[in-house]
Amino acid sequence: MPDQYVRVASLNEIPEGRSKLVNVDGDDIAVWRIGGKCYAINNVCPHQHFSKLNEGTLDGLYLTCPMHGWTFNLEDGRPKTGSGLAKVYRVRIENGEVLVGAQL
Repeated sequence: MPDQYVRVASLNEIPEGRSKLVNVDGDDIAVWRIGGKCYAINNVCPHQHFSKLNEGTLDGLYLTCPMHGWTFNLEDGRPKTGSGLAKVYRVRIENGEVLVGAQL
């Protein structure tokens, strides 16, 4: 449901510019903290289903998969390089807690 959120971490558990791998309902999700905000992306790259987006590199809000270099926007999952849409999720921060919701 779009209005249901699950607590996945405390904000202080995710260092600035880094990610934390969490599991929500069986899905591995990389939660990235950038500029004090958090973004959540399915950990599986849509290219060859490589499960390491949490180990990717950032350029602003663009995340590059470490396997083949495909790059996706953390806000909407659209590719900058490569093709296919990455799954991204709604994120809220409340009282220092990071909550992940439905896929966008």
